[in-house]
Amino acid sequence: MDGMMKIILRVLIWVLALLGAGVGVLTVSLLASAIRPARNIGIDQVQVSDAGGGSIGVLIYYPTQSKPQLTWMGLLFADVAPRAPLATGQHALVVISHGTAGAATSHIDTAIALAERGFVVAAPIHNRDNFQDQSGIGAASWIADRAREIRRVNDFMLTQWRFRAQIDANRIGLFGFSAGATTALINVGAQPDFALVTSDCRQHSQFVCRLLRPDVTLQSGAEQGYDSRIKAVVLAAPGLGMGFTRTSLARVNIPVAIWAGDRDVNAPLAGNAAAIAANWPTLVSVHVAQGAGHFSFLAPCGPLGLLLPPMLCSDPANFDRRAFHQTFNSEVAAFFEARLGRDPPLDERP
Repeated sequence: MDGMMKIILRVLIWVLALLGAGVGVLTVSLLASAIRPARNIGIDQVQVSDAGGGSIGVLIYYPTQSKPQLTWMGLLFADVAPRAPLATGQHALVVISHGTAGAATSHIDTAIALAERGFVVAAPIHNRDNFQDQSGIGAASWIADRAREIRRVNDFMLTQWRFRAQIDANRIGLFGFSAGATTALINVGAQPDFALVTSDCRQHSQFVCRLLRPDVTLQSGAEQGYDSRIKAVVLAAPGLGMGFTRTSLARVNIPVAIWAGDRDVNAPLAGNAAAIAANWPTLVSVHVAQGAGHFSFLAPCGPLGLLLPPMLCSDPANFDRRAFHQTFNSEVAAFFEARLGRDPPLDERP
């Protein structure tokens, strides 16, 4: 019996040693992969009251003069300053609408890249369409509810946020990915005919068709979602392209940049981004990322990406998401700077 106990103890010690080593390696990996902005970035988390009760969680990124600290954000660390004061000056605002079942950190690297350039970035978590709750996906009010929430976030940032006096109400931009890009289209004035989506889905199979509930036609959300305060928009991998005709896009008159991957199988380029761009009434810049898939526009996955659904961290063969995002983030920031104006660096401020 004593011999058996010694064997069991040795096995337990060996297992514990392996677990300890694994935890150590993971910790080192997480620290090594932490996001370390080139400029001090503050973050704030707020709850925004929504129509009919309830609230919208919002993560806000912004430039600050406060010293950052390593902070846990979703599934990675970032060197940021929680609840820090906003850097002096008047700042442009960019709101980010995440994709289906997304999170406030889905585009964390893009948000931080914008904050490094002086933007205040508000990333709401869409109710009933996020990583914790997908009960609203495919319902009639799915996209309309999202559009209303974006408008409500703009209201809050301009009238209730503690640093509201430092946001320039004439310099508001919007970034949307996937369902967030469809949402953004409504916010900037599109009046989609979603009956065309229902009809098209009866004849062709797209990923979005599998999300729609049987015999449901999506509400356009145009009346409650349109926000004339938005002056520029970036659409990444937009979906539901069949609902956006030349007529439904006729009143949109702001600068737009559309990004799409040529290997996107969830929202194929031809029937979505390219079709929307072809129907746009004003000049639109279209960027086709060679070799990119649908989820290539999400922030690169860190060491804990294994905890996420595999498709979120998978890219087509030979596509380097990290390298792509260096260019993507820079160009998105440059687009908003050109359309909304540039905030001077801290050392240029009075």
